[in-house]
Amino acid sequence: MRPRTSLVLFSLSVLAAVASPAAAQRKPSVTIMPTQYFSADAESAGQITRSLAESFERQGYTVLEASKADQQFSSLGLQHNRQYGDATAVKFGKAMGADLVVYPRLLALGIPASDGSNKGNAPEAVLHLRVLNVASHAPLYCRQVGHQFSISNGSARVQDFHLDSPVATSTVEQATGLYFRSIGGSRQERVTLR
Repeated sequence: MRPRTSLVLFSLSVLAAVASPAAAQRKPSVTIMPTQYFSADAESAGQITRSLAESFERQGYTVLEASKADQQFSSLGLQHNRQYGDATAVKFGKAMGADLVVYPRLLALGIPASDGSNKGNAPEAVLHLRVLNVASHAPLYCRQVGHQFSISNGSARVQDFHLDSPVATSTVEQATGLYFRSIGGSRQERVTLR
């Protein structure tokens, strides 16, 4: 009986060793709040939201459905043109059942203010991004970027600036690259895993 018990214990320890790395590498679930927008348009904000979901999915995260996020955003009475604090973002994340909540704000699309002349200035998409741990309420990441882009018609009117998918994707990559390199997979991120 003794050798059989040893064999069972050995087998269990091997299974535990194999299963542990897989469990430790599971990435948290993520919900993306619909992008809020201020000096920008709804279509460009939607492009940012889609690009964020694609970016997190490419990194192996489970991204919760955008349609459910839109419904939850509305059911909480949130507005696209109003800024909210972290507590509201965490409340949104809890309502979605996510481990992490990504809170994007497209602050502006346009030519940055300078010396008053617009010559030589390219328009920018200014994106403010926060990622919060829903369980601990801790902010994991905050970054604001101004991503330059060009428009085909050369107009300087704000209403003519819109982000297409490639520009939204490159704006999101600029904003999230540091997150995936330094925060993704960290203990602070994984503390949420159930």
